[in-house]
Amino acid sequence: MRSRFPGVPAWPAVGLTSDSPECREVSFVKPSVRWIVIAAGAIVVLVVLRWTVFRPQGIEVDAARVERGTVEDAVTNSEAGTVKTRERAKLGVEQIGRVIAIPKREGSTFKKGDVLLRLDPETAQMGLELAKRQAQAAKSAVAEARANAALAESDYERIAPLAKQGLASPGELELARTKRDAARAALDAAGANSASAEAQVAIAAETLRKTTIVAPFDGVVSQRFVEVGEMLTPGQPALEVLNPRRLYVSAPLDEMDIARVHVGLPARVTLDPYPGRTWNAHVTRVAPFVNDVVQQNRTLEIEVDLELGPDGPLPKPGTSADVEVILDHHDDVLRVPTFAVIENRRVLAIEHGRAESRNVTIGLHNWDWTEITSGLREGDLVITSLDKAGVKPGAAVHAKPSSSAAAAPRRAAK
Repeated sequence: MRSRFPGVPAWPAVGLTSDSPECREVSFVKPSVRWIVIAAGAIVVLVVLRWTVFRPQGIEVDAARVERGTVEDAVTNSEAGTVKTRERAKLGVEQIGRVIAIPKREGSTFKKGDVLLRLDPETAQMGLELAKRQAQAAKSAVAEARANAALAESDYERIAPLAKQGLASPGELELARTKRDAARAALDAAGANSASAEAQVAIAAETLRKTTIVAPFDGVVSQRFVEVGEMLTPGQPALEVLNPRRLYVSAPLDEMDIARVHVGLPARVTLDPYPGRTWNAHVTRVAPFVNDVVQQNRTLEIEVDLELGPDGPLPKPGTSADVEVILDHHDDVLRVPTFAVIENRRVLAIEHGRAESRNVTIGLHNWDWTEITSGLREGDLVITSLDKAGVKPGAAVHAKPSSSAAAAPRRAAK
């Protein structure tokens, strides 16, 4: 029997004719049931695909896993600090002279005591020679005065006994005494002249020594203000030198933080020219007063000495710097990035594909990390992109593949 419906096999009709009511009922009812079954199966497949393959993934968010690590309590400078050096000087001369040599140029390194500049020593050398000759003459005068004094003393000692015996007149005795006293005075004067001449020798030698400028410490020439052949006068700077390894940072702290900062605390320093690099330091000075020049922004100046390694880069004096003073730290504690914490009391955790609000208790915290003392477990995933549109409790979310427990980015330098 041929089916009246294309693609649907004909039903056998045993003992029935095509015109009988029973045959017409079978021909119309059986294909309808089959189509209903097919449609129901298609609906089931669509529903399964909708909740598996085509299921909405939710909002893609940045996330970080709760991990264990170190959390510090720190304060930072309110304005950019400045790298400085403990040893920096502008060198000049104490007498006028013409420059004849500058052995060290800009950028040259030197050791303490090295000659950095020479003046023409001719005049000073002549002065020293003259002073030495005068000192020698003064020594000869002392020898002569000493001999005269000895002779006068001998004459007096010879005449005095004779005068007692009446063999010498009182006038002769008085004359001998006068000569003796005069000889003694001449000897004293000659000694004083000799001492003065020796002092002149020392002054002339010092004048000659001052025709050279020597390094007061180990360092480098940072600036030169004169050239060979120029005249240099007292008070006029000739060279600027500095020690690039005696570095410190001077930085202002907000007055609200000054009660917790004291000398000896550890610190960290970051510099804009060296992104990603940190220098260890320690507080060496806390100013004894608050700077109130700008009354709306009162600050306290602190100084931290940099700990420089033998192979690391040397920051340049004058570079801007950021300082973190470490007040306290906790090791091996649960922590999350600080920007994942909302109002210091809750976070959004990812649980079964949805954002779930969790109340937490925090401990120490800084710009990077916040210690979690309760409310989260190690390995929980918390959302860090809280400002993304649609991110709220109950929202469907999923973490970016790149999300991890990587260190939180540090605060941008001022």
